[in-house]
Amino acid sequence: MSTPVLTPKSVLSSVVLPSAGTNAAVNGEVPYKIYSDPDSDLYDVNFLTGASEQVSYVYKKLGGDILDIELTTGSVYSAYEEATLEYSYTINLHQATNTLARSLGNPTGSFDSKGNMVDTNLSSSLGSNSDKTAASRGTSLKYPKFSYDFTRRVAMGASSEVGGMGSIEYSGSFQVSVGRQDYNLQEIFESATNPSGKGKITVATRPANDTTFTLTDASGKSQDFTFKHAGNDVTNGTVGISGDNTVEEVAARMQTAINNVTSLGITASTEGAEISLTQDSGGTAGNKEMSQSSDHLTLAKFTGGVDTYPYAGKLDGKKIVVKHVYYKTPHAMWRFYGYYGGLNVVGNLHNYGQFTDDATFQLVPVWENKAQAMAFEDAIYTRMSHFSYEIRNNSQIRIFPIPQNFSPSRMWVRFSILDDNSDSDPINEGVNNMNTLPFGNIPFANINSIGKQWIRRYALSLCKETLGQVRSKFGSVPIPGSDLKLNGGELITQAQAELKALKEELENTLKELTYGKLAEQDAALAENTDKALQKIPNMGSIYVG
Repeated sequence: MSTPVLTPKSVLSSVVLPSAGTNAAVNGEVPYKIYSDPDSDLYDVNFLTGASEQVSYVYKKLGGDILDIELTTGSVYSAYEEATLEYSYTINLHQATNTLARSLGNPTGSFDSKGNMVDTNLSSSLGSNSDKTAASRGTSLKYPKFSYDFTRRVAMGASSEVGGMGSIEYSGSFQVSVGRQDYNLQEIFESATNPSGKGKITVATRPANDTTFTLTDASGKSQDFTFKHAGNDVTNGTVGISGDNTVEEVAARMQTAINNVTSLGITASTEGAEISLTQDSGGTAGNKEMSQSSDHLTLAKFTGGVDTYPYAGKLDGKKIVVKHVYYKTPHAMWRFYGYYGGLNVVGNLHNYGQFTDDATFQLVPVWENKAQAMAFEDAIYTRMSHFSYEIRNNSQIRIFPIPQNFSPSRMWVRFSILDDNSDSDPINEGVNNMNTLPFGNIPFANINSIGKQWIRRYALSLCKETLGQVRSKFGSVPIPGSDLKLNGGELITQAQAELKALKEELENTLKELTYGKLAEQDAALAENTDKALQKIPNMGSIYVG
């Protein structure tokens, strides 16, 4: 009997990694297509070449010419893209450490789902509108300008507590009641209102059709009002009147039209043919002019707005910071250069003389006069007042002792208004932490040979991990007379250790390359160079010929 000829359907695994990849297949096999899609801002043909060459690298390193490798080219392409993005992520973290303090308050940008910058205001400073790469990468490749903006901003906050750096302090007062110790300063000052500007319009005759008058509120918003005959519309600045309306009826319709414009901060009321106008916001800002296109109206401009309380309307829920409390207004000057009695003299503190008749003048250093002034001021604050106070929650004050009939009827407070972080300061809308730094994915063309070799090694370890996952699905494969054990678990362990080592290698290298570390290295180099030069004979000697 002849030996049968076996004709198996396949002699290979259904999925085997080939020995080489192709550029054309890369884009269809990677998930994000950040560097491979021709329509992407970061498209780079060199990425396609690198990904296809990675197939040959993985094939050789994992022994594909000896044993089958159960991976697809798409797995290798995806690993190469992941390794590139991981490198970009790590480098951007490093650069964020370098530049965050210098970037706070700078413009930020918007980012798409892939981490690329889109619709950014930085495009004009990073390149032309046609330079898509510049707009997408943001400032991650820019050499930063070093400044002390962050330190200066902190210092401004600290100095504002003592009245410096443009901080504004206000002075207010409150009425002291007999027997009452506690007063809520926040409520007292927040309820203060300034007198509002008031104006008047008198309707002399019925206005002609399409004639107008204009009002301006305290915020500067202007509104035109137009008279329309044969109509009753009193909305959106229209004043509808008819031919038989009296001047009183015209005034009433004008009042309704003005009050219907809710965006205008002016309230109108009428009495006969007169319309009284009141600015909703107090202060001198409401003393505005009025105008008209005809002479049917008599206009009296807004007057009477007074800034009695400079802080009125500025608190708006913001907390106050109490700085000083007085039970009488501070003197413009005190009697240091006083008359005959007390220690009101300059010099050696004699009880009489100096600036009086028959005085004897004693010449003393300026610092001694200054010391006397400080001592006198300290005596005022320490010994002359028998009142004290306690601040609670930075807005409530408790007076000691309990006010009596002979106590001061009013006390004054010097305070500032604490701005919150949501103010309209333009710098608050920019970079405030690592998340808002305008860092996009690093262009592939800007990754040098060091980075590209790291990407190859990292992608290889990712492929090894994927291969381990594939082989781990079956612990062994039965063969005639035995089982073929697969090394999936071992591959996963090796790959995870390699991935961890590669990340630590890159991170540890970058830690030594921060701008702060480079400055330390330069300082150490300069110091060691100086020490070396000191050992060289006659180094630095000057010879006179």
